[in-house]
Amino acid sequence: MNKRKYGKLVLIYATVGILWIVGSDWLLGHLIGDLDLSFNISVAKGIGFILVMSILLYFLLMKLDATEIKAVAADSVDQLFLNKIPRFFQSISVITYAVEEEDRYARPVWVSDNITRILGYPVADVFEPNWWDTCLHPDDRLRAIESARDIFSAGGGDQYYRVKHANGSYLYIHDELRAVDNTSPRRFVGAWHDVSGQEHAQQQILDYSARLEKTILGTVYCIASMVEMRDPYTAGHESRVGDIAAKIGEEMGLNKDIQYGLRIAGLVHDIGKISIPSEYLTKPTRLSAAEFSIIQTHPSNGYNILKNVDFPWPIAEVAHQHHERINGSGYPNGLKGDEIVLEARIVTVADVIESMATSRPYRHALGLDKALEEIEQHAGTLYDQEVVKAAITLFREKGYQLKLKV
Repeated sequence: MNKRKYGKLVLIYATVGILWIVGSDWLLGHLIGDLDLSFNISVAKGIGFILVMSILLYFLLMKLDATEIKAVAADSVDQLFLNKIPRFFQSISVITYAVEEEDRYARPVWVSDNITRILGYPVADVFEPNWWDTCLHPDDRLRAIESARDIFSAGGGDQYYRVKHANGSYLYIHDELRAVDNTSPRRFVGAWHDVSGQEHAQQQILDYSARLEKTILGTVYCIASMVEMRDPYTAGHESRVGDIAAKIGEEMGLNKDIQYGLRIAGLVHDIGKISIPSEYLTKPTRLSAAEFSIIQTHPSNGYNILKNVDFPWPIAEVAHQHHERINGSGYPNGLKGDEIVLEARIVTVADVIESMATSRPYRHALGLDKALEEIEQHAGTLYDQEVVKAAITLFREKGYQLKLKV
């Protein structure tokens, strides 16, 4: 009710009261036939009483209305759990629900009717013991239950998991839960968002990325094979350098992505040799100064080949810098220390180890021990000290072996 309705009610009360007093007194006076002054005063007093009571009644009704509004507001939390959530929640594609906490477990007290439309279950099924647990995907169950306990302890939170549809399929659900203040037992309201579409799209992206990664890796292997075909005496050199570089990166605590990039960099670090005459690459004797100067162009040639490929790692820079040395004595640019990218410093050590430990057209293999002595002796001058330390640990302490082709 509002003020206008209360006003009408009081007006009706006053009108009826006045008519009753005037009408009854007039009728009584007519029957008796003697209307003196005291009689008229009595009528006036009666009318005045009605008017005063009407005013009081109006203010009383206003007071009751204000009290009722406050009571409804104070009772709103309870109304939520008495199935009075607006119909709006029944028509949207989000399942809303309410639970009470019992020993860190949730007891459902309300769920929106659209659970039948979205998941195919009757509302009554939700209130069966362990319904939620049994609907969870087996691979998600333990994680989801433990996460739910943490959410209860924290007073709210959200998580993702899969829930079984009534038809046997699974939907990806984003579950959001929030505590309601000043409730006993502790109550929570939550919402289930069906994010299966987003998950499917994300999976398609991951599948596409995996296929693209395989394509890129296959292309890199093809390029490395082209270099090896022109230099059959060093077959497998590029892949072994990539393996060693990745393992050194792991030993140094670098993340998986950088380790993967090191493997790719190792595969193509000598791609510039594709521009070198094959007779120089396969010459069984030492190269002349002029021939060696041509060999020294392969880092720059490799950089020019790779620089326009948008790798997520500094692959072109590694090809360009893998013959640079810490003290600036390397080529082609005489870079020093940290001017050389970390990945190039790692591939440099891996390249030296592999080259010395295996045979070349102009010499027999010097062996792994000689290779490790070389990098250890020149750590800090030619080679990065941290990289050398990781390589020594890898080979001497952990027994890593070169993967030689049979």
